[in-house]
Amino acid sequence: MPAPARDACPGLLALHPARDGHVTRIRLPGGYVTGPSWRALAALARDLGDRHLDLTARGNVQLRGLRAGDAAELTRRAALAGLLPSAAHDRARNIMASPLAGLGGRKPLRSLAAELDAALLGDPVFAALPGRFLFSLDDGTGGAGLAGCDIGLRWAADGLDLVIAGRCAGVRAGVSDAVAVVTAAARAAIAQGVGSTVTRIADLADAGAGVAAATGGALGAPAAGRDARIPLGSGGALPGQSGTSSITMVVGAPLGRLTGGQALLIADLLQPDEVIRLGIAGRIAIPLSAGSSAAAPRSIGRAADLARLAASGLLVADDDQRAGVTACSGAACHRSVADVRSAAGPLAGHPRTHWAGCARQCGLPPDAEPVIAVDADRFLIPGEVRARPLTALAGAS
Repeated sequence: MPAPARDACPGLLALHPARDGHVTRIRLPGGYVTGPSWRALAALARDLGDRHLDLTARGNVQLRGLRAGDAAELTRRAALAGLLPSAAHDRARNIMASPLAGLGGRKPLRSLAAELDAALLGDPVFAALPGRFLFSLDDGTGGAGLAGCDIGLRWAADGLDLVIAGRCAGVRAGVSDAVAVVTAAARAAIAQGVGSTVTRIADLADAGAGVAAATGGALGAPAAGRDARIPLGSGGALPGQSGTSSITMVVGAPLGRLTGGQALLIADLLQPDEVIRLGIAGRIAIPLSAGSSAAAPRSIGRAADLARLAASGLLVADDDQRAGVTACSGAACHRSVADVRSAAGPLAGHPRTHWAGCARQCGLPPDAEPVIAVDADRFLIPGEVRARPLTALAGAS
């Protein structure tokens, strides 16, 4: 009999021990966060953690430096802020969405993500979904992890195409029945062993063929997802509520980490009734509020807000040498053999790199190449079979 699947992903109720304290991961379905929830996250990091927000590769947030004795207070405050709608489903709500969906004339995904989240929360069966299980919602522009998802939907001309284990399933759903199709696939995945013997659909003995068949489809070609990080800077003008216009800014958290001050600045700029949108590689889309300098003439507002964001240390332009660099938690993790957060930097010939402290390559964005530590000073870079010392890499950057 196969060994049961081990779900080692942290959650709000399942803290993960690390060298720098304990880690919690807070699920943010769709990568969407309201202003009040974002401020609540910053307050939790300030009061109970190390004062930083870590952005994950799936649009969630981690808090680090937590004390085990503060677990109950963390849970209480997170629940009050709406960040823990169901204790049973703490780790079962990984939903990624294209971060610019619904902006600038793009097809919307917010209501679909909310409907899917409500369906998961409303059924105790789905509490069995592992922390690594991923739902992807793609508006056709990418950025939702579709190629690596367990179950996904991608907008097509007359509906949404179903994706199972990163492969096209040959099923097209209408908007009204899309969530029912996804939840049927999730039920089939659980019935066939996901959550009990494996953590991902692709790891099933038939690679997910039975899950696809349960929805009336069949596994086909890999889903071609454009899972690249979204461009930094202005995301374009959007129609305002009163005939004016506002702007969406896209910024990057250096190495995927935000200070408390950066987080609050982002919240201050957010357009009312909108959400912060988290993407891969620490990208954050912010529909600006009418109270920000976006209320000024468009070119002036854009420049002023970008200047404020840049002054805080955030990435605001793709030509910033840090824009292509990400890293895992490095020395803070028990598995890491090197302090990759201190070592991480640009490499000549490799425009997007992810510095990893061990071979697990945690947090690797789908558009990046891994630079893997083999010990405290040597790293294996893409395309080479022999590790090089950090001093040699610095000279090649």
